[in-house]
Amino acid sequence: MTAQIFLIAPADADLATFAPILEGALASVPVSALFLPRGLRGENAYKDFVKVMAPIAQAEGCAVLIEGEPGWVRTLGADGLHVLGSAKALPTARAAVSALKPQLIVGAGPAASRHDAMTLGELDIDYVFFGPLEGDLPAEARDMATWWSETMEVPAVLSDPQADGETADPSGCEFLAVGESVWKAPQGAAIALSQIAQRLESF
Repeated sequence: MTAQIFLIAPADADLATFAPILEGALASVPVSALFLPRGLRGENAYKDFVKVMAPIAQAEGCAVLIEGEPGWVRTLGADGLHVLGSAKALPTARAAVSALKPQLIVGAGPAASRHDAMTLGELDIDYVFFGPLEGDLPAEARDMATWWSETMEVPAVLSDPQADGETADPSGCEFLAVGESVWKAPQGAAIALSQIAQRLESF
């Protein structure tokens, strides 16, 4: 089974300049999900960002995940909610499952421990997220994601934001989340994403 790509948008992406970059990247290879981090945006700025980016991704068959309140998912036309956090995310994740499932997607993480991952997984969410949104992937997070994918039925998203066409390794997980390396690639996001997709096919 080839791992699917879970793309993380830059937290500080500019509304006007990022849209064409995203459109080109998503047209290059199939991407299963796009997560739109809120970053430092105010509520209205974030909602405006989602309203522009979501149709671009959905036109390519890519599910759009946002952060924030469960009610925003439907009002903004997204496909699901990603609840950031580990143990502290439990109440929000539980509320999101109640409000959105089964029609819409709910995921949570990054899980900070095996115990937190199992507790999140018991909420009937669609995936458990391991690893950072930015920066290097710690070996401990990769090991925990591999353990999860080998022992649990709930899909695992392993986040390695700096993975590229030479280093991308899903470690047995159903999804590999990438981001920084794609957006900063000198060859351009579309080519970088295509190179990652080609490497994933080798596993």
